Amino acid sequence: MCGIAGEMRFDGKPSSLSTMKAMCDAQIHRGPDDDGYYASGHVSLGIRRLAIIDLTKGLYPLRNENESIHLVFNGEIYGFDSLRTELEEKGHMFRSNTDAETVVHSYEEWGTECLERLNGMFAFALWDQNKGVLWIARDHFGIKPLYYFLDKDFLAFASEIKPLLVHTGVTRRPNDRVISVYIASGRVDDTAETFFDGIMRLPPAHHLLVKPSGSVNIVKYWSPNISQELDGDTSNEEVEETRRLFLEAVKRQLVSDVPVGTCLSGGIDSSSVVSAIRRVHPRGYASTGEWIRTFSAVFPGYSIDESKYAVKTCQAAQAEYNPVEPAADELWQDLLDLVRCQEEPFSSTSIYAQYRVMRLARQKGVTVLLDGQGGDELLCGYIPLYLHYLLMLSRHKRYHRLFVEGIRSHDLISPLVRPRLFAYLKRMARHVIHPVLRHGQRTPGSPNLHGVAEDDLPGILEVLTTKNGLPALLRYEDKNSMWHSIEARVPFLDRPFFEYEASLPLDRKLRDGWTKEIFRRAMTGILPEEIRVRRSKIGFETPERIWIDRELRARVREFFSGPDLAATKFYSLATVHTLLGKPKMGAEEARFVWRTLNLELWWREFFGATRIA
Repeated sequence: MCGIAGEMRFDGKPSSLSTMKAMCDAQIHRGPDDDGYYASGHVSLGIRRLAIIDLTKGLYPLRNENESIHLVFNGEIYGFDSLRTELEEKGHMFRSNTDAETVVHSYEEWGTECLERLNGMFAFALWDQNKGVLWIARDHFGIKPLYYFLDKDFLAFASEIKPLLVHTGVTRRPNDRVISVYIASGRVDDTAETFFDGIMRLPPAHHLLVKPSGSVNIVKYWSPNISQELDGDTSNEEVEETRRLFLEAVKRQLVSDVPVGTCLSGGIDSSSVVSAIRRVHPRGYASTGEWIRTFSAVFPGYSIDESKYAVKTCQAAQAEYNPVEPAADELWQDLLDLVRCQEEPFSSTSIYAQYRVMRLARQKGVTVLLDGQGGDELLCGYIPLYLHYLLMLSRHKRYHRLFVEGIRSHDLISPLVRPRLFAYLKRMARHVIHPVLRHGQRTPGSPNLHGVAEDDLPGILEVLTTKNGLPALLRYEDKNSMWHSIEARVPFLDRPFFEYEASLPLDRKLRDGWTKEIFRRAMTGILPEEIRVRRSKIGFETPERIWIDRELRARVREFFSGPDLAATKFYSLATVHTLLGKPKMGAEEARFVWRTLNLELWWREFFGATRIA
């Protein structure tokens, strides 16, 4: 795991090695173990390395046999041993034991099409001196980040935004459009634009081909192939294959030359990762030791606390339980560091719980953490997806199944149906009284923000995976983990497992009132039964409303009464004062106050005291 950076100039000037070193120094937390650089003419590459596999220093940038190809790499390639063997049989000579070197020789052998052979999380840049091409790629799901800035004179890229901001050619400007959307809705990371004007993120499953002429070609190379089928009962063979592929995914992602642990919330996904480690390594593992080490954020006394489930998982898996209890006062003390860590505003304080888990793991000497990210998007774990499933059954005229599923999922969906039904009736009343309001009103089956109909469950899952959901969660995880020099791995996004589950008919995942139905069956005898059959779902949350409304209200009120507010162009300060003056804020109101606070702190960190024009 690393922080990478690079530049290609189009104006005939040489690329500056000192600039490259400054860019890498700005992300030293991503790679405290080693650094390496390459500069030749109009191209330079740099890397700060967090050593996970092959701890030898001085390996990067990696090169091919005749040193015409140079690579800087961030991430991990899983199951690289078999790929390495295949390449060696074709005559390629390896200089190291790293997984990343397989990318160098795979490119030599298959060109950019080698991406289809890679299973892992990665962002890399490869300079092909003979062809005069800089190739930049990001993994299939966007687990590892890659940002870039492009103008007529040069292209610069890095694993984070801060390195780009130290580049002398990059102008630091806020992105008004992205900020406005964030304040209004909380949406983040759902386009290629960032909160910094001109700084872009390379989307998941995309690569860039850059030439010294200034030609830049961006290519999408993969899409999740999510089944649109609804065809009956789950077979035992499908359950067995789900179990086999998940256990293999966990086993692959345990490979490391440094200590490994897991994040553990108490939900089915992270608990399954912990339980799977014990199944694939019943006597412990070289990196985990006899005891599996888990790290949890807990909130005793709050309704969102899942500590009893985390403890149950640890007892069953003979795992070491390491909890941390984030508090409102601690959040306030850590806010500026958290804003600096994340680089862009974020939609809720839940990010702080993850930040504290990563800090605790690092304090305990763990360098790699496995986590359950991606399971909800792949396996339909979000309860509101059941409503979209019912709408899809209705569209396909599966009325008997619709009736059965409606009855069996009643306890899950009734809290969601009532407000939607009320809103629908209210909308219809307005529709009858004021026909002019018909324009823009949404009805069942109409498109949502990303042009996907509410009864198009496969389309919604693809949006959640590639645009509006998982990308933000992966950003939070990468920034929080790497800020503490930890590599976070996500077995649910292991390609063989993901692609198999995505190919299964949708009623393998939502069936008989259960979310993740096939996965629950696959975890029989592996996961503690109390967790396997949990019907409630608690997101990875903090008691945000209580923190903002009660414990931090006085501090927040004082903050918004100060003279240094700079971002009021994007929100109504009067509205913030009104909300802070109410006896009790609702959840949405507290979230709005949080967003305005987050925006102001972000502005102070990255733009100083200058007021937004």
